[in-house]
Amino acid sequence: MEGRDPTVRIAVVGDPGVGKTSLITAAATETFPDHPPPVLPPAILPAETVPECVPVVITDTSSRPEDAAALELAVQEASVVVLCFAMDRPNTLARVSRHWIPELRRMAGGAHVPVLLVGCKADARPADHTLQAAVVPILQNNPAVETCMECSAKKLQYVGEVFYLALRAVVHPTAPLFDAQAQTLRPLCSRALKRIFMLCDKDKDGILNEAELNAFQIHCFNAPLQTEELIGVKQVVAERVPEGVQNGGLTLPGFIFLHALFIERGRLETTWAVLRRYGYNNDLVLSQETLSAVNFSHAPDQVLELSEEGRAFFTSVFERCDVDDDGVLSTREQEEMFSTSPGSPWSTPAYDGVLVETSKRGLLSLRGFLAKWAYTTATEPEVTLAYALYFGLPDTETAASLFTTSRPRRAERRSDAGRRSLLRCFLFAPTGLDTGPLLEGLIAQARPVHGLPSVPITAAVAAVSLPGAGGAAAPDAAEPRTPPRGGDAPGAAGGGDNTKGLASPGTTGTGPAPPSVTLLLRPFAEEQGSVLLGSPGARAVLAAADVAAFVFDATSRESFSAAVARMLAVASAADDCLPCVLIAAQDTVMDPTLAAEVGESCSRLGVAPPIPYSGTFPGRGMYQALAGAALGAELTIPDTPSLQARRRQRRALRRAAWAGGAGLVATLAGYAAWRAYHGLPLLGSGRAAEARAVPEARAAA
Repeated sequence: MEGRDPTVRIAVVGDPGVGKTSLITAAATETFPDHPPPVLPPAILPAETVPECVPVVITDTSSRPEDAAALELAVQEASVVVLCFAMDRPNTLARVSRHWIPELRRMAGGAHVPVLLVGCKADARPADHTLQAAVVPILQNNPAVETCMECSAKKLQYVGEVFYLALRAVVHPTAPLFDAQAQTLRPLCSRALKRIFMLCDKDKDGILNEAELNAFQIHCFNAPLQTEELIGVKQVVAERVPEGVQNGGLTLPGFIFLHALFIERGRLETTWAVLRRYGYNNDLVLSQETLSAVNFSHAPDQVLELSEEGRAFFTSVFERCDVDDDGVLSTREQEEMFSTSPGSPWSTPAYDGVLVETSKRGLLSLRGFLAKWAYTTATEPEVTLAYALYFGLPDTETAASLFTTSRPRRAERRSDAGRRSLLRCFLFAPTGLDTGPLLEGLIAQARPVHGLPSVPITAAVAAVSLPGAGGAAAPDAAEPRTPPRGGDAPGAAGGGDNTKGLASPGTTGTGPAPPSVTLLLRPFAEEQGSVLLGSPGARAVLAAADVAAFVFDATSRESFSAAVARMLAVASAADDCLPCVLIAAQDTVMDPTLAAEVGESCSRLGVAPPIPYSGTFPGRGMYQALAGAALGAELTIPDTPSLQARRRQRRALRRAAWAGGAGLVATLAGYAAWRAYHGLPLLGSGRAAEARAVPEARAAA
């Protein structure tokens, strides 16, 4: 019920005359109505009158055709449905499967609403009929039916239990924990219990010893286990699961079996108490309340990223799961890593097009692993927090240290931009220019050798070494790199030395590696860029970028002009504080006349000359140039018309201030001359004389 009204709404439905109204009346008043009304108004039970301390609303329904809309609304609002049939009317039981269960499924609109099947008028049941024989097929074929029971409103038998079980089906539901058909715990329940076991196993020996079991018991129930209870628990587990007890403690199979036994014996509240104590909601994922313990709010021009502690934590997770110590996570190792979570967060479509570094076999390397978490934190920080907790982080108090928020952009660029670990680059390209090589070139190895991505690339994330001493770029990857699309080595194809108007992509140096930063490239096709600039939220979206790059065809004057126009529009929309870089896509030498025009235009706009790249494989220096542009922002912000207008306004204000100050000085000088001409003392001179006279008089006295 997370994020919703905590009220438990119980809808009582069934054929006419089966005893719905009498059941509610008997439970509420402990009397049997001889002449019940057709339909009761909703009965409201305050939270303080309910054992589970939640408010309850019981809604009676009518099956008459004219009341169909009210019935459907009651089912749609219901947390649980009590489906009644009459024990003395077999046809009403037959209609449970034939009519009511399909109809309830339709009314619920696909949402899972637990159903409690209740045989009313048990006092009138024929002696040769048993409830179990009649309802077993219904229970087997309809997972939504939590349980079945009979009652008698006339004899006041089990009427209270009906609503207690209905309430428990909501507060302590069976369906998320146990598969009744397979008679096994559901996968999400087993994963959650495995995480809890891992958190309780303080010495990491795979066994919960007596001290760890007692600590677990106190944490969940505020009371230690008695010695007799502990012995009894281990005996029960050892009898049913011999491998569940080792060296006097519970193993993971034993711990999971124990909770399966609780559920089998109807003690769901015990397992739910454990799960909720460790932060789970009814869907068996960490609750919003648990995740909201860390505040992720920040201004659009601030950046939330992993801190040094956060990167160290995820590095330790990788190293723990890389059991064969080969530097990559195999499929089996990844499955084990996510076995204490609901599954990989990267299996959703949002991550399908994200490129990170892998091995040649497509296995995730440490740098690729950290890059994925950097991307996840940038886009969904709550997911990163949740998985840090799934991976074994003990509590949310520790979790806050995994994240850091930058200062506002303008303040950061004046002082500490170099402290950032993640830089975002928005890559704008016109129709007809493929940004694929630019995105793929960032990654040392981005996919299995058997083919290209099956979906468009939406982002590329990788670490980039910043320029070292003397401006030389340090080698970024120690192992051999495989160009994603042709080419044997990184570098821009030139075919000549006529690169006037273009910036140098950098060279490879030697020596110790300089600091690195994670670069996140996000492409915008021409249409996407136009949609962004036309949206009311463009400024907020662009505020998240550290640098924007604009690709153009180096053989086309029109392409360059369009790139400049797009750059000026983006810079203006970003409030003239977004660094911008031009990238010249060239497989041949740029025409000298065009190169001269490009250089002159860049000089006039106050931006660096375009960075050249070959369409087959861009040089590594290009990415270092992008990172450098983000860190040296003041040197790469284009001189847009809006920025020029601001400068003119500031100059006008300064001139007005100087003129006003000069006028005031002239006025004061004229006034002083007038007083001197008329023999009057200057302003303040009389008071100064009086001030001097007072101490002189005191000295004379």
